Amino acid sequence: MRILRSVRAQFTGWYLIVLAVLLALLSVGLYTFVSYTLRRNLDDGLIHRTEQLAGTRGLLQVVEEGRFEEALGELVAFYRSADDRYEVTATRALEPMIDEAWVDAALAGIPVFATVAADDGQVFRFHIRRLPPPASVPPPEDRPAPPRDAPREGEPPATVLVVGRPMDIVLSPLSALRATLLIAIPLTLLLSAGGGLFLARRALHPVDRMIETARDIEESDLAKRVDVATDDELGRLARTLNAMLERLEGAFRRQRQFTDDASHELRSPLSVIEAEATLALRRERTADDYRDALATIADEAAGMNRLIDQLLTLARADAGEDRAVREPVDLSEVARETIEAIRPVADERGVGMHVEDCAPVSVIGDSVRLKRLAVNLIDNAIRYTPSGGSVTASVVTEGETVLLTVADTGIGIAPEHLPHVFERFYRADAARQRGQGSGLGLSICRQIVEEHGGTIDVESAEGEGTRFLVRLPVT
Repeated sequence: MRILRSVRAQFTGWYLIVLAVLLALLSVGLYTFVSYTLRRNLDDGLIHRTEQLAGTRGLLQVVEEGRFEEALGELVAFYRSADDRYEVTATRALEPMIDEAWVDAALAGIPVFATVAADDGQVFRFHIRRLPPPASVPPPEDRPAPPRDAPREGEPPATVLVVGRPMDIVLSPLSALRATLLIAIPLTLLLSAGGGLFLARRALHPVDRMIETARDIEESDLAKRVDVATDDELGRLARTLNAMLERLEGAFRRQRQFTDDASHELRSPLSVIEAEATLALRRERTADDYRDALATIADEAAGMNRLIDQLLTLARADAGEDRAVREPVDLSEVARETIEAIRPVADERGVGMHVEDCAPVSVIGDSVRLKRLAVNLIDNAIRYTPSGGSVTASVVTEGETVLLTVADTGIGIAPEHLPHVFERFYRADAARQRGQGSGLGLSICRQIVEEHGGTIDVESAEGEGTRFLVRLPVT
């Protein structure tokens, strides 16, 4: 059944099992203690009674005269050894209940306790002991003393005293205790089951609220949060779920923004390609016109190809599928090679290229990715530096880190745009007017730097230029 698989049912079940075991152990311990105490008290009472009778003067004479009276509910008998048999004096026939072996042991000086059930079903507890011999006058010095166990002349034979009391004073309380425990334990478990279910429902009520909130949350609406009213384990769980929901909401928001921006970036070159092809096909044109149209289409297609390549790079990095190779890489060599590779582009735009402080220094990383990092930063600097400006790259060591700096004398970035330059598809208005970038280059740079355990920062002032600072751990 579904209710038996719920946490509150399992919690209550385990709680009842533990409680039942504890109650059983407690009941057994209590019953054993009470039984031992009652039996010990009964035996102590029997010992006290036999010592009282044994110390009574003229007890045997009182018995022989028939003037001895038992206490209420008590059984008393006297066994005397005579001619290899026992003479029994008792107000009640006890021979069927008393074993002669117990009497023999008592005659030998060994007191005996025995529990016997009578024919009517009543149970008795007996204490059997030997009475001390009466005081006598010592024999004359010229006459040897008789054996220790031999009866003296005129001395009564050895006597064994038997005192018994009914076990009702023990068995009745134990029977009542058993009945009480047999009723109290199931009743306690029943009440505990109800209390356990109530407490479990109350304790797990925040979990039910979490479940309801989770059911109401949809992919299109991740703004709901779980109420946090306590500081216990459930409160920490609720805060953890809220933090997870915030991360999911941010991820979905970035995904939607990424999709919208990618669609927008792809729509623009596709519109240009469609317009150029439509105009070229609308009427007959000269070879130069067709060549210009095809050149425009080729440029837009190349831009789309670069954009798609950047999107794939970011998607693979987000999915963790694009594993970087770890090997020693000379970052100074990477910077110099990148400068030389891009110098023709800079010369075409009239931008000067300079390399400063590029002493050999190694980092652990992927040479292909690090070269792409340098290409993106230097290409970005050239793109937004007007003719006559300059781009400078340098690599220096700062303690345990390597600092790669790419600085330009370009148009700069406004202060309000600096916190967002590494976001995907983000471009300031000035950049939109001067460049045709996709807004993904710097995002890829940050992705590469973070994969290598480093940091990337930007410093800029409008009209004065921009400087990117990349710090990577030294090998």
